[in-house]
Amino acid sequence: MKLVQGGRLGRCAGSVAIVVAVLWGAVAPAEAGDTKAVRTDVTVEVHRDGQSKARSALKLARTSSADVSALNRAYAYAQCDGCRAVAASFQVVLANNAPANVAADNAAFALNENCERCETVAIAYQFVVVNPHRSLLTPTGYVRLARARLDLLQLTRSGRPAAEITAEAESLAAEVASILTTELRTKPTIDRRVRMNRIGPFRR
Repeated sequence: MKLVQGGRLGRCAGSVAIVVAVLWGAVAPAEAGDTKAVRTDVTVEVHRDGQSKARSALKLARTSSADVSALNRAYAYAQCDGCRAVAASFQVVLANNAPANVAADNAAFALNENCERCETVAIAYQFVVVNPHRSLLTPTGYVRLARARLDLLQLTRSGRPAAEITAEAESLAAEVASILTTELRTKPTIDRRVRMNRIGPFRR
């Protein structure tokens, strides 16, 4: 399967926003119809001086719908003095059975407004795997993903500098990519009619 990776990093006045999407397989805009919508949204807002808040999510979704829409958002906002907001959202979508249309949308927003000595960090990583068959994560993969989820939670709440948080988040994203590369197993989709013929009455 083909790997396409793109990233964008923006900085402004004490705020950091990083967004990276990793897509395996052919991805095309979804058309109107019966669509499976997968949404991950992490929002952190701080309005009190000296306050520090952090939230994170690492979610896995699996679907066999013909149309798939995947939306991932991380939003950090601060309007106070000496405060901090950190938001990190990781989304993994396994789109099985070769969906006809897949729309992947990933974004991170970090904003400071009318504040001094404040910091906002927003991080969004999205992984969409499009497979012609059924893809399943191994038990080891689930364990590794759970560990990465815990590490992300601890990272966002660590109080470390923004540069260290973004660098460590990149390492965690690399771990997720490694999990999807080494711990995914595929099973062929068996046509129901063929299966019924095989178990039907024997005929000469």
